[in-house]
Amino acid sequence: MIKINHYNILLVDDEALLRQSIKRMISNFDEAFYVEAEAADGEEALNIIKERDIHIVIADINMPVMDGLTLCKKIREHYSDIVTVLLTGFAEFSYAQDAIRYEVFDYLLKPVSEDDLSTTLYKIKLKLDEKYKLPESDIDTYRDGKENVDYAVNYIQTHYMEDIDFGALSSSMGFTSAYLTKLFSKYIGEPPLKFLTGIRMHKAKRLLLETSLPIREVGEKVGYPDQFHFSKTFRKNTGMNPSSFRSQGMSEEPSPSEDES
Repeated sequence: MIKINHYNILLVDDEALLRQSIKRMISNFDEAFYVEAEAADGEEALNIIKERDIHIVIADINMPVMDGLTLCKKIREHYSDIVTVLLTGFAEFSYAQDAIRYEVFDYLLKPVSEDDLSTTLYKIKLKLDEKYKLPESDIDTYRDGKENVDYAVNYIQTHYMEDIDFGALSSSMGFTSAYLTKLFSKYIGEPPLKFLTGIRMHKAKRLLLETSLPIREVGEKVGYPDQFHFSKTFRKNTGMNPSSFRSQGMSEEPSPSEDES
């Protein structure tokens, strides 16, 4: 296997703001990826590829001078080891599908979401890991971090009705609560307490709509033994108190057929 420090990405788009946005998302995702260079069109991108070690090209399908499809075609012909991803709008998507003959790895619809980008990069990483070997520390950091978050998420979903001590939970996993917050922010997009509150509010709304339990009991069942604290938290997150929510019969909840993880 070829040893490298990280996977070099070339961003190709004539919109500088879009390149900056994607670059920022990549930097927040995984240290295994690094934006090595940027280009405003396909021709400039090819010149960069000739001079630098590029592993991934993320290019807009619609650009001046040389468009993304032509760029992918030339990469396929001369640099077949490079993984290509096309950025496309809805109006261009059916046309972009024709690029399968250029072995485009994936498509990202604009505006690009962080979830879609991270999913695509994760799939690319699985593919490239078959050929390249990153420093063990990078691989272990990603794997261990994801596994720790998965464990914590499962714990919270199972024990949300209890008084969860994040300090104790973190300590049992071998690190500090500050590090747990950092992991959640990276992989979940919000700190653990906010994640817990979101689960509790979701469960509380279902109980309010689907049962006739007193407000106090609803609070107790979702982790708030103090009714005042429950009502205050509920109002802060929904804009109304539990009684008003129940009386209005909010219709935004999932259908009964939907199950919760």
